[in-house]
Amino acid sequence: MSQVNEYELLAAPYPAELSEAINRRLAEGWSLCGSPFAHAGEVFQAVVRTKQDDKRVRRSSGDGKLA
Repeated sequence: MSQVNEYELLAAPYPAELSEAINRRLAEGWSLCGSPFAHAGEVFQAVVRTKQDDKRVRRSSGDGKLA
């Protein structure tokens, strides 16, 4: 298994609304990534979480026997 990073950019028109969205993500296991910023009348915060990728790698050889 490997680890996969998920990134999300939260946006809101007001800082209080952004705080609510951030708190929900933090409760779900997300972490802050960088500092909040404002652009075009909205405030933003990037969040990231790492989760396990459940894909498994199988080894096989050409003759059907495992190495």
